[in-house]
Order: sequence, then C-alpha cells, then structure tokens
Amino acid sequence: MHFEQSAILTVHNHVITRNPRISVSHDKHRTWFLHINNVQEEDKGRYMCQINTVTAKTQFGYLHVVEWHLQPSV
Repeated sequence: MHFEQSAILTVHNHVITRNPRISVSHDKHRTWFLHINNVQEEDKGRYMCQINTVTAKTQFGYLHVVEWHLQPSV
C-alpha cells in the first residue's frame, strides 16, 4: 500500500493497481518484494505491508527518489 495515496497496490500475488510498473514477488520463506520499475518522483513516500493475522502485523518502508544527472565528459 502506498500510504500517503491510500492506494492498495497488491493483495497476495495479485496486483490491484492499474500501474503497469508495479509487480510483486516472494520467495518460499515468507519474504515479499514490491517491485517498481522506472521509478518516478510520484512513487516517493511511505509504503506499508500488512499481514492479516489475529493481531495484524505491519511494516513500513520509505522510498526516497533521487534524480541523478550524468555530466557530459569534457
């Protein structure tokens, strides 16, 4: 979930957002990965992952987007 935008991105293996740059994967050891291709300024912000157990488990991460310009060689 992109927290500031209140946008649910994925549920389990299913991508909910219509953004084609978003995908999700996991290994067989309970580690989930949110993939954002061609990261853009609008992607910055807080992301939340939640596991709905008896007591929900939540983890937050923050994505900083840094624009990097290559300087032409002289």
